[in-house]
Amino acid sequence: MPENSLQRLRVILLGSGNVATNLGEALKEADAEIVQVYSRNKANAKVLAKKLKAKVLTDITKIDKRPALIIIAVKDDAIPALVKKMKVTEGIVVHTSGSVSMDVLKKFEQYGVFYPLQTFSKNRKKEFSIVPICIEGSDISTLHSLMNVAETLSDCVYNLDSKQRQAAHLAAVFANNFTNHIYAIAEDLLNEQKLPFDLIRPLIDETAVKVMELSPAEAQTGPAVRKDTKVMNAQIALLKKHPELKKLYNEMSAGIIKRSRKKK
Repeated sequence: MPENSLQRLRVILLGSGNVATNLGEALKEADAEIVQVYSRNKANAKVLAKKLKAKVLTDITKIDKRPALIIIAVKDDAIPALVKKMKVTEGIVVHTSGSVSMDVLKKFEQYGVFYPLQTFSKNRKKEFSIVPICIEGSDISTLHSLMNVAETLSDCVYNLDSKQRQAAHLAAVFANNFTNHIYAIAEDLLNEQKLPFDLIRPLIDETAVKVMELSPAEAQTGPAVRKDTKVMNAQIALLKKHPELKKLYNEMSAGIIKRSRKKK
């Protein structure tokens, strides 16, 4: 983590989920003062507030009036309603969404986006110095302030506009959410034959490591890229009890074949 300190930064955290928890802990470690924690779930707010040595905010209209960085880290569809209730005249207000426009915050004098592009879990701590943080600011001064905070937490900071950030979030959904869903399908197929998921964990690990060194196109292997129709047909036959997976197998294989043709 960069050596800069956020000792004079006051933070109000609206949210108590995965992003709020990890971001709050990273800010606390960088010496920021977490002033208040708000959540619709008061029990969750109390747990996070205790961890961050902050006060629990139960009424969103009673946000501390002193200037602070106010971070909205809630579900995307909850942001507009929360913003509507907020009475803030000083400080910078940001949200952490990858897909919501910055303009949802335009009622505030200074506002922006502070989007950490990573998958988070409450009980799995991330090394924030390698987490890409995508920022956007309503003006140059706000942007510089957010840049200072982001660069204190991470070595990977990107200034993206809303359109670029939405594209990055879409790519993340394919790379993470959809990939994890494929892992779940693989686990189901293994379970059908009473095989452990541990059997393919080394394969998953090697696949992830390879794309750190090669482009995904260069790292692609398997029967589709080899155009091994005999193997592909045999595997399709194994999916006769799963028509939805048979369709997915065919679509994914067709996409791999199409992309491999473009490489030539």
